[in-house]
Formats: sequence, structure tokens, C-alpha cells
Amino acid sequence: MMNRREFIGSAAALAGTSWLAAAQTPGPAPAPGTKPKLTFYGSTQQVSGSCHILETSKGLFIVDCGLFYADLPNHDDENREFPFDPKEVKALFLTHAHVDHNGRLPLLYEKGFRGKIYTTDCSRDITEVMLLMSFGVAEGSGEVPLFSKEAIEKTLDQVEAVPYNAKLERHGLTFRFTDAGHMLGSAMVEIWVDGVKLLYSGDMGPDHSPILCKPTQHYGADVVLVESTYGPVARDNISYEDFGKRVQKVIAGGGSVLLPAFAVHKTQALVYILHKLMADGIVDRKVPIYSDSATAHKVTGIYNRYRDYHDPEARKFGELFYRHRYQEPRPDESLKSHGEEPAIYISTSGMLDHATAPKHLYLMANDPKNAVFLVGYQSPSSVGAKVQSGEKKIEIPWEERGPDGFRREMRETEIKLSVEKVSGFSSHARGQQILEWLAGFKSIGEVCVVHGEAEKAKGLAEAISKMGIKAVAPTRDYTVTPSGDRVKPGPVPRLAAPKQPQALDPVDK
Repeated sequence: MMNRREFIGSAAALAGTSWLAAAQTPGPAPAPGTKPKLTFYGSTQQVSGSCHILETSKGLFIVDCGLFYADLPNHDDENREFPFDPKEVKALFLTHAHVDHNGRLPLLYEKGFRGKIYTTDCSRDITEVMLLMSFGVAEGSGEVPLFSKEAIEKTLDQVEAVPYNAKLERHGLTFRFTDAGHMLGSAMVEIWVDGVKLLYSGDMGPDHSPILCKPTQHYGADVVLVESTYGPVARDNISYEDFGKRVQKVIAGGGSVLLPAFAVHKTQALVYILHKLMADGIVDRKVPIYSDSATAHKVTGIYNRYRDYHDPEARKFGELFYRHRYQEPRPDESLKSHGEEPAIYISTSGMLDHATAPKHLYLMANDPKNAVFLVGYQSPSSVGAKVQSGEKKIEIPWEERGPDGFRREMRETEIKLSVEKVSGFSSHARGQQILEWLAGFKSIGEVCVVHGEAEKAKGLAEAISKMGIKAVAPTRDYTVTPSGDRVKPGPVPRLAAPKQPQALDPVDK
């Protein structure tokens, strides 16, 4: 029996409900000998709500079942319904544990789904954290949760963990999970059924992401789904040494550094990079690092537990997180530490809109020795966007949970601290990398471009078509029936760098 690391190492050897009401409910399974049919119900010319339906002669299958966000009108209503009968779904393939891919799994259970959920063991564990977090946020803010806590437990009971790079046969079809390099445990999913092969890339990571292995190169498929978070833009590079020198300059000047970050992967990547910079003598190893998100604490523990998923450099480094003066205090404890000594604070949310990060900003804002490093996407309406644009007087949210429930007030402050912008920490591949990945195929059928805003998805599809590949940015209810015809990809077009700063992660994950 191969262990997880051997599976990973073998990767290189791999050759409003308006639209819901109008959606066509999948019919009976195709007769044997006919081609499968793939229908897109989410993440179509938008980022959120990943959910793709595969009708085959063996039955109905789903890849991902994620939450819709504000990039879809009436998303609150549409999150509560499915345009298919969950009872008819034989099994679900989960690419990774972000809530725009797994956030409706418990609702699917409540609506009658009783099949298996296939995903990696690491994604299973992070999914538990994310679903409980999602439930707690809704309950704590007085909203009606999308599903019950019991449904989360039942959903997790449905999971069958699968390793990377092993061909498995279930339900009359064959499938294999390979590393997508997006977050720990993330996967691409290959499915062989009814004489054709489909490949879901899931969210593909950049090939320089800290901790993670590079996305797996594939070589052939009749239908390929790729993401388009960034659209058709050139690769992005980052100098971690330069980042470390900028952080150390603030520390040496007697200031503290705030790193607003998403709880999943971004926090873990930052902690690891900071420890490497400390080991290299670029950042003072005596400086405390405070990570105060309870969700991040749980995910960091999972990242630490699944070391066989780490890339060779991270495994060689040894202890990634719990070293030097790294601490995981409660939010109230980390807030009290301000003024004691220069420190580095990693805190949610990544856009400074809620949780503890805006409180840190409020306490640090009036001291020009301090700095906030914006390492993620800042949506136009966010507090982070106001800080990034140079506004000097802003209102910052201050949230409290007490015996009387949730309370939120806005506090005005003047921004005197330094504002630093850092690109390169994204967990999504840019368009140029995706084109180069497709060019590595020996034969390829149709490419469907998902998980991106309309302009970016259509732009990337157009760039792919210049390689001689049939490509489309599907809209909702778009259906693909593989023809079986394949081509050899042509030369890769060279994409331009973005004219404006690009979104590092359009969904706060």
C-alpha cells in the first residue's frame, strides 16, 4: 500500500430564484452507449457557487456544491434551492474546502442526498471547520442558518477520503484526484465514463505558492474545466525577501505590522514565509507573531497534521508554524498586547470588514511607525479598499459578541500608519499559467472556462481559442456533450500584465 507522500510523489508520472425556476431539471440517465452530458449551474461568468452536474448512463453525479455570493443577484434565495433532485444524485466529487465549493453540502443532505462525497482527507477535515464556521457566523449574527448543525455531522459521515493519483472505480465510472496546488488537499478530478474523459481542474494554484506542491500537469481529456479568477493576464511574481525587508524596516523603526488575511491558507502561508525569513536573518526572530483567528488556529493545526501534502521545500524546513515566538492568543488577548513591543499581527478578515483585523487597524492607525500590509484582494466597498486608496479618515467596524448578542458599531479614525501593498500571495493561477498548462496536453477536446467574472472568463476563453482549442465561458444551464474529437494545442499567446492591480482573491475565503 502506497502512503500519501508516495502518491504525491508519483504525480509527475501521470501521463431570487429566477434562473433556478427556469433551469431544466436533469432527465433520466442517458442510455448505455450515449455520451454523458455536463450542465453548469454555478460559477458561470461569476466566481461563486461552483456546482457542475454530470448526467451519465451510470446515473447523476455532481462536482462541488458551493455557496453563491453577492456576485449573483438574489443569492440568498438562490442558495436555498437546487435545480435538480438531490435524491437522484449518486455521488459528489469535492475539489477543495472553500465554501464557494462546499458551502451547500449540508443543505444538499437536508434535501435528500444520501450518496458518497469523495474528497481528500485534508479537504474533509477543513470542510468540517468551514461548515461549522459558516453555521456559527449565521447563528451569531441573527440570520437563519442555511442548514442545521446536525446536517453538518450527517454530511461529514457521507465523506469517503481518497488519496491523490489513485484510479478508483465506483458507481460504474472511474475517477482520480490529483493535486491542484490551490490549498492543502485541493484536487483536480478526472472522470472516465461512457467512453470519454472529463477533467475538472477545480481552483488551480500558482506554481510558486508557499507550502503547496505545483498543480499537476495533465495530458489529455475530452472536456476540461479551468478557472478564470484573474482572466487573461501575465504571470505574477513575488520576492519574499523584499517582503521581509519591508516588514523588518517597520519593526526596526519601533512599529508593528498588521497583515489582514483569510483564515484558510493565506494565514498559514504568511506564518510559514515569516518563519523562513526569520531563519534567514531577514526578519528579527525575536519579534512575536500573533495569529488570533479561531478558525485559522484550527486550519493551521490541520496544515501541520498533513505534512505529507507539503512541497519538498516545506517538508525540509521542518516545523512550519509553531516556532520562534509564534502565538495563537484569543482576540482580546492580542488586542491587549498593543504597545508592549513591536509585533506582527495576522488577523481576519482579509478585507478589514469584520472580525478582529479592523480592531487592530483602529488601535494602530494613529501611529506612523506602524504599517498595514494588504496581501489580498480588497473589494471596492471594503474598508481595506478605502485604506488602499489612501483615504485618511475612515470608519472602522468594531464588533462585539456578548450576553445580549452581536453588536457592531462604526468608529472613525485617522489613518497615519504606512499602507503597504503586496501582490503575489494569491492562491489562484493567472491566465498565462493556465494557457501554459493547457499547452502541456498532448490532445484536448473542449475547454469550459468557469470561476471568473464575465469579462475575465470570456477573455481567457478567447485566449485559449487562439491555441486552436474550442473554448467557451458557459452561462448557467449551458450543456456540453463531449464529441470525442481532440486536437493538439497550438502555441501559447503571450498575455499582457494587468493595467490595474488585480484581485488577489475575489471571494473572502
